[in-house]
Amino acid sequence: MRAFIIIIGLCLSFFSQSTFALKEKHLIIVRHGEAEHNLKQEYNSNPKHPKYKPSHLTEAGRQQVKETAELLLTHGFDNRNIAAVYVSPLPRTVETAQIFSEIGLFAKDKIHVDSRLIEVQVGDREGLVESQFSKDTWWIGRQDAKLHSGETYDDVRKRILAIYDEVEKEHPEGHVMFVTDGRPAMELIESLTKTKMKLQTAQAYLVPLNSRNELT
Repeated sequence: MRAFIIIIGLCLSFFSQSTFALKEKHLIIVRHGEAEHNLKQEYNSNPKHPKYKPSHLTEAGRQQVKETAELLLTHGFDNRNIAAVYVSPLPRTVETAQIFSEIGLFAKDKIHVDSRLIEVQVGDREGLVESQFSKDTWWIGRQDAKLHSGETYDDVRKRILAIYDEVEKEHPEGHVMFVTDGRPAMELIESLTKTKMKLQTAQAYLVPLNSRNELT
């Protein structure tokens, strides 16, 4: 149940504030389900790198995604009110979106693949075990990133906020979903809510889809 605490908590708080909560626009940020690289604890971010290996959802990951879809449907999110879905191009995120669509959360033609949602680019660490470089694999300093020809978290934040600003303007009605990877989700949530939140696999987080000036 850990993967769904945030969805339930946020939805219940929205309902307690207003019975018309789902008529407001929300950004639904979803991290992909458990994938093969998560089990191996390997860096996996750049399909163009020679050491890259496609990381697909595990059976457990597919089940996580199905449960998240059912939970979102239970709380009133579905094809009638989800206007668009933007997806990282990696196999694990695309597969997550496909499962959502198959279950009926939204129509397949609402899926848009956007490279700005991709995981932080780790440079020459691609395919290597994360613990070789840091005990806290969710923290990569600027110096460390540049040393390995990778992205900094500021780089990730800039591209994820760029797509957020575009989407907020392009979809005046309905909810929008981002199916992304761990670090972009974390950077976006912190930028919009000032809350540090590391999503677990297949976990979702709701944010009002407003101008960033209104959120900060």
